[in-house]
Amino acid sequence: MDAMTTWWDGVEEWLTSLSFVPQILVCAAVVVPLAIGLSYLMNLLVDTSFRVVDRRESAESDSGEH
Repeated sequence: MDAMTTWWDGVEEWLTSLSFVPQILVCAAVVVPLAIGLSYLMNLLVDTSFRVVDRRESAESDSGEH
């Protein structure tokens, strides 16, 4: 864990030593793909949960009609 924190401290120090424009470019290059990936995963999770709930409701309504 110490190696990870030491590495992260080095990354922070390097990033803060850059001027404003390179900081924005580096952050955008990292944050934008992460945000896209996270939103894609969240979309899959929500779609899957809606499908599961819809199947349960369909199964309950089908069994109640007979």
